[in-house]
Amino acid sequence: MYDRSIMRCVAVALALLGSQACLVLTVHPSHEKRSLVWEPALVGEWLNSDDNSAVTIERAEWQSYSIEYAHPIERGRLTGYLTRIGDAQYLDVMPGRGEDRGAFLLPVHATLRVVLDGDRLELTALSYDYFFDRLKKKDGRIPGLEVVFDEKENALVVSPTAALRGWLRKLGSDSPAFGAPAVFTRKVP
Repeated sequence: MYDRSIMRCVAVALALLGSQACLVLTVHPSHEKRSLVWEPALVGEWLNSDDNSAVTIERAEWQSYSIEYAHPIERGRLTGYLTRIGDAQYLDVMPGRGEDRGAFLLPVHATLRVVLDGDRLELTALSYDYFFDRLKKKDGRIPGLEVVFDEKENALVVSPTAALRGWLRKLGSDSPAFGAPAVFTRKVP
């Protein structure tokens, strides 16, 4: 059972990244404790003029980031963990840490590929179309991952963290498994 606010929070985070369809979510995180990285240059205020959105990233506890977002349709708070897998960096985002949402609620994760170049931040979510197309085919599989659709047709990766990380490690930067990137620029004070 998923809390609507959790799903909405992740949905808007992905909407910030240009997602036009349903979501690709994971039950398990894409980060492991030993793979966490800290990138001080991520901290700051970022603007995406294409969809009139803003993201403020701050340092939080336990090698995490507190992420506040503002989008024309919604605002919210997420917790993010930056991890390195092979040559790429990924931001694992989930509902804001420390909020009690009740006993029957499951915090889900979204995995975003991160490319940071000075005052330019590129975030790219997993492509819903990629997952949908493969899961709707006759064999309905994505090799290396266990993926199902939930009742809302979101693609839900249920593979454990190690399998998810292994699958991500095999992807190239031009893999169709990723959607279109959302490009943010650092807000100048």
